[in-house]
Amino acid sequence: MAAALDSEEQLLAVMLEGNDEWLPALRRILPHADAFVDPERRCLWDTLLEMYDRGETISADSVAVRLRRLGGPTMEGVRSAMVLLLGRHSIFKLEMAEWHARQIAYAYERRLIASVAEMAGQADMSPQEMTAALREKLKKMERIAYSTGEDAPRPLPLGAALLPVLPFDTAWLPAPFAGWISDIAERMQCPPEFPAVAAMAALSSVAGRRFCIQPKTQDEGYTEFPHLWGMLIGSPSLMKSPAMQAAMRPLKELQNVAAKEYDSRELERQTAEIAAKIKRGALEAEARKAAKNGDPFDYAQLIGPAEGETTPLRRFIVNDASIEALGEVLRDNPTGTLLYNDELAGLLALLEKDGNQSLRAFLLQAWSGKEGFTFDRIGRGRRHVEFCALSLLGSIQPGVIAAHVRAANGHTAGADGFLQRFSLMVWPDVSKHWEDIDRPLDAEAEWDATDVFHAFENITTAQLTQKGLKTGRDGIPTYRFAPDAQELFGTWRHDLEHRLRSGTLAPAMEAHLGKYRKLVPALALLIHVAETPSGDVSHSALQRALSWARYLESHAARVFASGAVAESTAVHTLLKKLCDGSAGLPSEFKARDVRRKGWAGLARPEEAESACELLAEHRWLIATVQPSSSFGGRPTTIYHLNPQAQNALSKAG
Repeated sequence: MAAALDSEEQLLAVMLEGNDEWLPALRRILPHADAFVDPERRCLWDTLLEMYDRGETISADSVAVRLRRLGGPTMEGVRSAMVLLLGRHSIFKLEMAEWHARQIAYAYERRLIASVAEMAGQADMSPQEMTAALREKLKKMERIAYSTGEDAPRPLPLGAALLPVLPFDTAWLPAPFAGWISDIAERMQCPPEFPAVAAMAALSSVAGRRFCIQPKTQDEGYTEFPHLWGMLIGSPSLMKSPAMQAAMRPLKELQNVAAKEYDSRELERQTAEIAAKIKRGALEAEARKAAKNGDPFDYAQLIGPAEGETTPLRRFIVNDASIEALGEVLRDNPTGTLLYNDELAGLLALLEKDGNQSLRAFLLQAWSGKEGFTFDRIGRGRRHVEFCALSLLGSIQPGVIAAHVRAANGHTAGADGFLQRFSLMVWPDVSKHWEDIDRPLDAEAEWDATDVFHAFENITTAQLTQKGLKTGRDGIPTYRFAPDAQELFGTWRHDLEHRLRSGTLAPAMEAHLGKYRKLVPALALLIHVAETPSGDVSHSALQRALSWARYLESHAARVFASGAVAESTAVHTLLKKLCDGSAGLPSEFKARDVRRKGWAGLARPEEAESACELLAEHRWLIATVQPSSSFGGRPTTIYHLNPQAQNALSKAG
């Protein structure tokens, strides 16, 4: 034990000479004073750490003043021990101080092992007490091994590049959309796929369950509705929100028209209801007078029609993601609607919280448009939606999507295929060229696109059957592929199914590509009907849908690989602050401690958690999960910096 005591003496002595800048490195090896044998020295080490955290200057005089303020007989003993330490060291550089700190940690580890052996010989401990005590001792030993660098894992590189993606071509859009989307992208200087995806998702929400497509010649059981989910991924400066809003202008115009028509219908209904009440009141007065005088009266006049119910409002856009709100909207809008969230991070975080499993299940079923949903609420009774058809659109930042990608790749609730249902998911490269475009929007191009939205909204089953479309088993008008398109689809489907069964795809990517069984026919159908609402889906429409699919697959590959890529500036910022000691965090910290610092890209709970999880996955941080307490609650993850992180970062830099 003499060597350890000597190391304690030398380490404390050198720190009393004012080497404050060494303390963060030494603290990573000795985060707690338990490693010191002598109680006075334990107290002195705690005092040094506390003074450093408070930003106080460390010297023999300042420490003595601090101990005097604390007072008490214990502090007197510490002050006496401190005086004996002054000048008693031979340390002149940090590496030597770190060597002595490791010797103290090793000696503490040996004492822990000895205490474990002593515990094993105690017969008065129950198995449960023994297990708990051993677990605590082993946890301390593991922490020592990591802090000294003996067993710390080697950090993995963070700088892997994003996978390449294919460029977008507006020629893949329905003809009435091409000029409109190009105009938006040029004026806003944003990637054209941002308004393009928003426009196709918005159009798909109007189509909803109005019509469908039967992709195979004979199989009537394989039908797909064209409503789709879209996600735009990019940094806050890439004009995602303005691009979506511009592409949704036709949808908002439809919503404004529907609101005015609803107000007009409601006014007529309420007027008729008031007139009926007045008329009935007059008839009742006449009936009472006739009955009193014994005069004849046609009492059948009092049997009037039942009061009219409130006419449902046609909803094109919904922002409230609660299951009750969505359920009521879809009951009144059986063809479907669009759930629009400018920032999808909030929706995804909401769905991961306990208690929202029903909402998540509701959205999963609403993706296909083929299933109903029943939910029961106290006070509201049973509510049933016969068919749920919901399109979804929103945007998210690269640093946030990584956490959800890791969930989709794992074995948690996030691996239920929710993220994979965003078939229209784009993460484009950013052009370094920017040009100031200041001109009026192309009103004619926007009107051409708006006309398509209006045409979709006004399509009826009767109109489509008059054009020669047959209805399926559920009475929905059903499109089919033209013969040459059918052959092309069969070839593509053959190749897709063999890829899905090859075992070469990552599980998350395999699940995503499986959703292309709907994506490709749905896109082909939307393109065809936007150009020619009658006839079979053309070869040209399917070719453009397949071009979309190839393009979208490259973006999906980038997205689902992003869980293992640390491109976020915030992640590198956090790592740098932890390694150079400027983070101001305790040696063991939680993600919420990072969030409370308010650093850019780390100020939101999901951002801080994503950054910490990513650094832990790449072994820059050591993560320890603390179980929930006896009072309940969720387990807590504690992080501390890998002792090898500083050296690894300096080599990488």
